[in-house]
Formats: sequence, structure tokens, C-alpha cells
Amino acid sequence: MDITWHGHSCFTLKGKKATVVVDPFSDKGFSPEKLKGDIVLVSLVGAEKLISVAGTSSGAEPVIFDLPGEYEVKEVAMQGIQAWTQPKSEEEKSGEKSPKTTIFIMNFEDFRICHLGSIGHTIPDEMIEKIGDVDILFVPVGGKDTLDAKKAHEVIEDIEPRIVIPMKYFVDEEKTPYDAVENILKLSGVNPERKDVFSIAKKADLPQEKTEYVVLNVK
Repeated sequence: MDITWHGHSCFTLKGKKATVVVDPFSDKGFSPEKLKGDIVLVSLVGAEKLISVAGTSSGAEPVIFDLPGEYEVKEVAMQGIQAWTQPKSEEEKSGEKSPKTTIFIMNFEDFRICHLGSIGHTIPDEMIEKIGDVDILFVPVGGKDTLDAKKAHEVIEDIEPRIVIPMKYFVDEEKTPYDAVENILKLSGVNPERKDVFSIAKKADLPQEKTEYVVLNVK
């Protein structure tokens, strides 16, 4: 499996039998090339207008999921769990309802993968149980409209994934308001080398004794 980051919360996961694109977008700060995927997952309700996917490698239209539920396509089993972009305390303070986001859990290739979407709150125990054991966790870390480094670190410790891939953090080229990824790396006491693509072949290649961080360059 090869994992590529396109900025914000957008990734391509390419396996032997299927390609999954999560949170494709159209954005002034980024000009990602047209992405190709068999399956498209959209974590923010109402974000369908942001989709910029050319289709599958065979030219067919991709299958799009943008709501909580259970799905299976091309031997990829997926579950969407509803979450929110703000904690309840912020919702009560502002007097406005927090936008919904969907956490997606995938059994993809040999791995259990969790993409936390634009979640902005720590995760209650019942949600942790639904998420289950996670091999690879995509987690927002840049604050503002999502988890900041402190809350992201708490979520990572609660889920205990084998690999963490941070997302939604500041990158010069995109001119985003997010905080730097270094904040979560300092809290976690790690300094990983950045990669263009993260490739992993089998479950046995996962770290055994500790959680490993993978920081990707925007492609």
C-alpha cells in the first residue's frame, strides 16, 4: 500500500485491488492534480462540491461515501462514525451547532486504518470502542477549526495506533491558518524524516513496540 498526502485532510491510499481517495478538494492555496480513485470518502457534510476526482483508472465513476454507515466496495470494508468539528463546550459558548464530520475506519489491504476527518473534540470511550485497534491513524493536529496538538496527542494516546500520520497543519504553499506540525512532534518526543510517499507492504512491517510517526510532504 502507498499513501500520498495532497494537503489538508486529503490522501490517496493505493492498494493492489483498489485506490481510495479521502477528502479531495478544490482550493486556491493548492492545485492538486486530478486524483484517481475507485472509492472516495468525504468527511465533511456538504463538502461534495469540493470533490475533484477524475475517476478510476478504468475510466468508471468512483463510488462516493459522505455519511456515517457501513459500506464495502472492491473488498474494502468501511465504517463511518459521526463526530463534530467542535467540542460541546465551544458549541454552548457560541450558541451555534457544531458542523458534523465523519470518522472513517477502513479494513484496507492487510491494515485497519482510521481517518479522523475534521474532528475537533477528544473521543469518548464508546467511540474509542467503535474505532477499535488501529494500525494507521490520520489525525488533524493544526488547531483552529479542528484538533490542536494537545488534544491530538490525547486522542493518539487513547487510540494507541501503530502509525500516526498528521494532517491539517501549516504548509507554506497552502497559506492555511493551521499551526505547525512540529507542535505535535515535540509533545510526542519524535522527529521523523519527511517522506514523499509512505509505503508499507504487510502487517508484519508495522512497528511492534511503539507508535511511529510518519510526516508526509504535499504531493
